[in-house]
Amino acid sequence: MGLAKFAVLVFAIKEYFTAGKNDLILDSVETGIKKKFYDKAYWYFMLAALVTIIGFFPSYFSRLTVTDPAHHLHGITATCWMLLLVVQPWLYKTGKLSLHRNLGKSSYVLVPLILLSGLNMVHIMLNNQVNYPPDLPYRLAFIDFITLAQFLLFYGLAINHRKKLQLHARYMACTVLGPLIPALTRALFLIPWIDHFDKALNTSYILIESVLVILLLDDRRTGRIRLPYVLALILFFVQHLVMNFVGQWTWWRSLMDAYAGLRF
Repeated sequence: MGLAKFAVLVFAIKEYFTAGKNDLILDSVETGIKKKFYDKAYWYFMLAALVTIIGFFPSYFSRLTVTDPAHHLHGITATCWMLLLVVQPWLYKTGKLSLHRNLGKSSYVLVPLILLSGLNMVHIMLNNQVNYPPDLPYRLAFIDFITLAQFLLFYGLAINHRKKLQLHARYMACTVLGPLIPALTRALFLIPWIDHFDKALNTSYILIESVLVILLLDDRRTGRIRLPYVLALILFFVQHLVMNFVGQWTWWRSLMDAYAGLRF
């Protein structure tokens, strides 16, 4: 599986850097495109939202009345982002572009709240390590920090390319992949043969990487491999590899201990 993913990764990189000039021009010129792009995207985002609800139902959605404000802020902002990803493609498909743009501006407030609440969740987890198996909080902190960084990267690139539909839509799609990792990991425990956290976590990464491979193959089918999914596959592949070992790294543990000691 690892060699297969690496081979696909190398192929995708080669395809991207050997793309013809006409393909690159099509990325820059979005006017005059009559065919609706990703016109069923909201269905896939609804599926991602459903997976998130299933994964977090035992620990959050079923305990709304006894959850503390910090977890509520994190849960509400993440849910709002999922809803935004569902609504925005639908608004685009139905031609409500003015509302699409105006609603998109809410992300300028929502994204900072997502980042701040996510950082606070890492801080809370690191200060409650007694509730976790040994070393696991350090691994989860790595995943959370990288996920937040990737989320910000993909969001920033999507906003930067907001006038280039092909890139904007792909980068926005990538913002949901990282947050799906914890949701998938929890949801996978519903499958009988997944009976260990490491098995669930690694399977979650494999599923996300498989989705990216499928998206790359779809791009290839249309004749153009663009940067967003190539970049996402590289980042998730590296993250998947490193997260299995980072919990044993002394310098990372020291850094996280220092972060845990910060007063917010």
